Amino acid sequence: MGNNIIDIRKEFDETDSKILNLVARRMQLSKSIAGLKKDSGISVIQPEIWRQQMRQRKKDSGPLQVNEAFVVKLFSLIHDESVRVQNEILELTT
Repeated sequence: MGNNIIDIRKEFDETDSKILNLVARRMQLSKSIAGLKKDSGISVIQPEIWRQQMRQRKKDSGPLQVNEAFVVKLFSLIHDESVRVQNEILELTT
Protein backbone atom coordinates (compact mmCIF):
# COMPACT_ATOMS: atom_id res chain seq x y z
CA MET A 1 0.00 0.00 0.00
CA GLY A 2 1.27 3.47 -0.90
CA ASN A 3 2.54 5.95 1.60
CA ASN A 4 1.71 9.15 -0.21
CA ILE A 5 -1.32 10.65 -1.89
CA ILE A 6 -0.08 9.89 -5.41
CA ASP A 7 0.43 6.21 -4.60
CA ILE A 8 -2.95 5.98 -2.92
CA ARG A 9 -4.68 7.64 -5.87
CA LYS A 10 -2.99 5.14 -8.16
CA GLU A 11 -4.36 2.33 -5.99
CA PHE A 12 -7.82 3.92 -6.19
CA ASP A 13 -7.56 3.87 -10.00
CA GLU A 14 -6.37 0.26 -10.05
CA THR A 15 -9.09 -0.82 -7.64
CA ASP A 16 -11.80 1.02 -9.59
CA SER A 17 -10.62 -0.67 -12.77
CA LYS A 18 -10.90 -4.06 -11.06
CA ILE A 19 -14.40 -3.20 -9.83
CA LEU A 20 -15.49 -2.24 -13.36
CA ASN A 21 -14.06 -5.46 -14.74
CA LEU A 22 -15.94 -7.46 -12.12
CA VAL A 23 -19.18 -5.64 -12.88
CA ALA A 24 -18.66 -6.34 -16.59
CA ARG A 25 -18.11 -10.02 -15.78
CA ARG A 26 -21.28 -10.09 -13.71
CA MET A 27 -23.26 -8.60 -16.59
CA GLN A 28 -21.84 -11.28 -18.89
CA LEU A 29 -23.12 -13.86 -16.41
CA SER A 30 -26.50 -12.11 -16.49
CA LYS A 31 -26.59 -12.51 -20.26
CA SER A 32 -25.71 -16.20 -19.93
CA ILE A 33 -28.35 -16.91 -17.32
CA ALA A 34 -31.05 -15.10 -19.30
CA GLY A 35 -31.05 -17.79 -21.99
CA LEU A 36 -31.06 -20.57 -19.42
CA LYS A 37 -33.98 -19.00 -17.60
CA LYS A 38 -35.88 -18.65 -20.86
CA ASP A 39 -35.24 -22.27 -21.84
CA SER A 40 -36.36 -23.42 -18.39
CA GLY A 41 -39.38 -21.16 -18.17
CA ILE A 42 -37.97 -19.35 -15.15
CA SER A 43 -38.84 -15.72 -14.50
CA VAL A 44 -36.05 -13.14 -14.75
CA ILE A 45 -36.90 -11.88 -11.28
CA GLN A 46 -36.94 -14.52 -8.56
CA PRO A 47 -37.80 -12.75 -5.29
CA GLU A 48 -36.79 -15.55 -2.92
CA ILE A 49 -33.38 -15.99 -4.57
CA TRP A 50 -32.89 -12.21 -4.40
CA ARG A 51 -33.78 -12.14 -0.68
CA GLN A 52 -31.33 -14.99 0.01
CA GLN A 53 -28.58 -13.20 -1.89
CA MET A 54 -29.19 -9.94 -0.03
CA ARG A 55 -29.13 -11.71 3.35
CA GLN A 56 -25.78 -13.23 2.40
CA ARG A 57 -24.34 -9.94 1.09
CA LYS A 58 -25.35 -8.17 4.32
CA LYS A 59 -23.82 -10.98 6.37
CA ASP A 60 -20.61 -10.78 4.31
CA SER A 61 -20.38 -7.01 4.78
CA GLY A 62 -19.90 -7.18 8.56
CA PRO A 63 -16.48 -8.86 8.76
CA LEU A 64 -15.30 -6.66 5.88
CA GLN A 65 -16.40 -3.55 7.80
CA VAL A 66 -18.45 -2.29 4.88
CA ASN A 67 -21.59 -0.37 5.78
CA GLU A 68 -24.61 -2.65 5.39
CA ALA A 69 -26.85 0.11 4.00
CA PHE A 70 -24.24 0.83 1.34
CA VAL A 71 -24.06 -2.88 0.45
CA VAL A 72 -27.85 -2.99 0.05
CA LYS A 73 -27.79 0.06 -2.26
CA LEU A 74 -24.84 -1.25 -4.27
CA PHE A 75 -26.26 -4.70 -4.84
CA SER A 76 -29.73 -3.32 -5.53
CA LEU A 77 -28.20 -1.26 -8.37
CA ILE A 78 -26.30 -4.28 -9.65
CA HIS A 79 -29.44 -6.42 -9.48
CA ASP A 80 -31.51 -3.80 -11.31
CA GLU A 81 -28.93 -3.67 -14.09
CA SER A 82 -28.79 -7.45 -14.24
CA VAL A 83 -32.58 -7.60 -14.63
CA ARG A 84 -32.41 -4.95 -17.36
CA VAL A 85 -29.71 -6.89 -19.21
CA GLN A 86 -31.62 -10.16 -18.92
CA ASN A 87 -34.84 -8.57 -20.16
CA GLU A 88 -32.94 -7.03 -23.07
CA ILE A 89 -31.56 -10.45 -24.01
CA LEU A 90 -35.00 -12.03 -23.77
CA GLU A 91 -36.50 -9.33 -26.00
CA LEU A 92 -33.83 -9.96 -28.62
CA THR A 93 -34.46 -13.71 -28.62
CA THR A 94 -38.22 -13.53 -28.72
